[in-house]
Amino acid sequence: MLKKYGTGILFTVLAIIVALTLQILGLLDLANYKFLDFNFQLRGPLSSWAAHQQHPNDSLDVILIDVDDETFRLLGDYGWPYPRGKIWDRVIKNLADVGAKVIVFDIQFDTRDAHTSRVLSVFNGVLPEGYVDGDVAIAEAIEYARERGTEVVMASTIKSEPSSIPPQILVVPNQYIMAVNPDHGLVDIEEDKDHFTRRYPVFSALAHEPDIWRLSLGMKAVKYYLDIPDEPGLTFDPVLSEFNYGPLKIPTYGSDHPGFLTNIYGPASHARIGKSEPWQTFKRFPMVWIIDTEDFELPVVEEDTDWMDTFNPDGALNMMLSMVDPEYQIPESPFKGKICLIGVSVEVMHDYKSTAFFDYLGAPTLMPGFEYHANATQTLLDQNFIQILGKTIEFTSDSALSQITLIIISALIAYLFIAFFNPLWGGVLVVFEGIILFSINVGLFTTDHLWLFKWISGNSEEILVPLPGETMFVPIMAPLAVMALTYLTNVLYKFMAEQKDKHFLKDTFGTYIAPELIDQMYAQKQEPKLGGDAGIHTAFFTDIQSFSSFSEKLTAEEVVELLNEYLTAMTDILLEHKGTLDKYIGDAIVAFYGAPVPVENHEYMACLTAVNMQLGLDDLRRKWQSEGDRWPEIVHHMQNRIGIATGDMVTGNMGSAMRMNYTMMGDIVNTAARLESGAKQYGIYIQVAEATYLAAKDGFEWRDLDYAIVKGKTEPVRVYELISTKGKLPEGYPDLLQTYHAALELYRGKKFTEALEAFKLSDSKEDMFPGRNTNPSRVYIERCKTFIADPPPEDWDGSYQLTEK
Repeated sequence: MLKKYGTGILFTVLAIIVALTLQILGLLDLANYKFLDFNFQLRGPLSSWAAHQQHPNDSLDVILIDVDDETFRLLGDYGWPYPRGKIWDRVIKNLADVGAKVIVFDIQFDTRDAHTSRVLSVFNGVLPEGYVDGDVAIAEAIEYARERGTEVVMASTIKSEPSSIPPQILVVPNQYIMAVNPDHGLVDIEEDKDHFTRRYPVFSALAHEPDIWRLSLGMKAVKYYLDIPDEPGLTFDPVLSEFNYGPLKIPTYGSDHPGFLTNIYGPASHARIGKSEPWQTFKRFPMVWIIDTEDFELPVVEEDTDWMDTFNPDGALNMMLSMVDPEYQIPESPFKGKICLIGVSVEVMHDYKSTAFFDYLGAPTLMPGFEYHANATQTLLDQNFIQILGKTIEFTSDSALSQITLIIISALIAYLFIAFFNPLWGGVLVVFEGIILFSINVGLFTTDHLWLFKWISGNSEEILVPLPGETMFVPIMAPLAVMALTYLTNVLYKFMAEQKDKHFLKDTFGTYIAPELIDQMYAQKQEPKLGGDAGIHTAFFTDIQSFSSFSEKLTAEEVVELLNEYLTAMTDILLEHKGTLDKYIGDAIVAFYGAPVPVENHEYMACLTAVNMQLGLDDLRRKWQSEGDRWPEIVHHMQNRIGIATGDMVTGNMGSAMRMNYTMMGDIVNTAARLESGAKQYGIYIQVAEATYLAAKDGFEWRDLDYAIVKGKTEPVRVYELISTKGKLPEGYPDLLQTYHAALELYRGKKFTEALEAFKLSDSKEDMFPGRNTNPSRVYIERCKTFIADPPPEDWDGSYQLTEK
């Protein structure tokens, strides 16, 4: 019995260990978050909550006041940021007049009013008589609102400035506004690794003041909406891992995170997803409507006239009046007793968040940042928190027990199916197990365990909507992974037990080409033999910058250890991109693409390998730096250089009948080697010949480097610096390349004096990180000086003879 099932149990335990490792390392977190997003979309919007007793007035507690496209267009004459003494003070006063309980700004007023500043600059720092200081007007409007029972909450943020002492500062409204002591809340929100926003902070703290809890914008809005007193304020219950704030109990996202998962109530309110009108998850009003009263002259454009006359036959738009005056059949102000959250949705401000409803109904739509605050605020007011089995999606001390238990149970059930059924039926039952787990999870999230039947029958609109606090989410990616791993490992073991002999090609090629290429060779019955084949392939050379100096800092054993780790990582990347490893020469890697098996777009694959090697080395550097004093500083800044050239070469097994090596020969091989070594003269790390560039240029970002005669050659070659894949230029590089290429055009036009100044400008924009001693701009600066003193001949073709390898 043990012999029959022992190996299967062993592989099941291995599957559990692998799945648990994936969960511990966080490699399944993103998948779990995406599944959480799917649950939101399957549940659908919560706008129908108006039917619940929680919102008898057919409205959520938060109203959005939106600086939208309409506002931006109609107030275009005022210019952004709008004058505080003409626009923003009026917004505050008008909302206070119509009964708003709390006015919340997701717009910062930390700097001086721009319009007031301009007037001060014109009149030598003194405001002319009768001119209203915009910031003072805001302060007076805040006091005006307080007199009418409306509290105003301003926006603040924590800025990090590593060069400052202390390194973090709290940015609040300017001193003129703070003179009336308005409260403020932090607007800082962190994104997840996939750039989606899912959590909301209860508070944040400055690094040098960790014991001072500074509440977020939503928390401050809730404070004044529920009239929560200052004392005892926000407290934490370590037993229940929850915050207590007035009547609210706020569960934390794990014991170490001062925040919660935001329950998104629906798509962005301005979005028209499957509807002709905006979705209006929250009631939303353009900000321009709020200021449009009888005493405000709103600019009118001709194309608006018909619409205005239809809406208001009296001829005066006065949108604010139309929303609160009984004459317009609106019995009560829609703002009365509400939280009015003011923010910006106009696209040019780029204040958008990706949320669970990003691609709802197949229409990608971002959510304005201030509406995300609205969702978090409504979540707090409704106590509508998402419960996570184990408190966190990630593997933490809070979630360890529940996640390990679920993984083990899922694996054991899957193994029983495999042990007692053939692989086909076992696989069917394992899939069925996964579907059941999936269905239970969605049922817990929606509180409708019949959701799957409704969804399959096309009645997804009948899926129940959970009541406040009833939403539960179970991270199931690790259990699903362990089911698949248990099945695959056991089935593969049975298959591999019958495949004990190695294929003859793997003995020859297994150490230096990718496995899929070996399989292709095997399918084509390509037997290793002496001799070579001519063809157009891509040669690839790389080695470590100044590696000889490493031996001065490291022992021989440390050099070997470091080199093995580096070569392993780089070789893995090479093989992953279908490269053929030719040989190692010390710290150098020699490789090529397109043989022994043809590789489509081998030029592109070689360039992609080079870019990913740079990224891989960056990961190694961070790892070595994290190990503290384990490695000297020179290791922390290790760089490698790469040369790539495409052309005619011969590839094949060369040597003797007893011992052969698959390698390459040809002039293009020497060119690639020269490009690799010559890169140091320019201070670059990937140098590519023209033929490779022409074949792969559309997939990457480049710098036109030189028209050079490399050492040992007589004919010039045009060479390029490969910087990154398309669209992923490092910060600052677009401006640098524009400046550099303009200077290069002057240089090639023999305008050396102008080129010298242009290259000096581009040099100031180059990234001179540790270990980089020069850059292309500096190389051309010296050449310009040389040519100014000793101009080239009239028939000069722009080429330059390199004197070093």
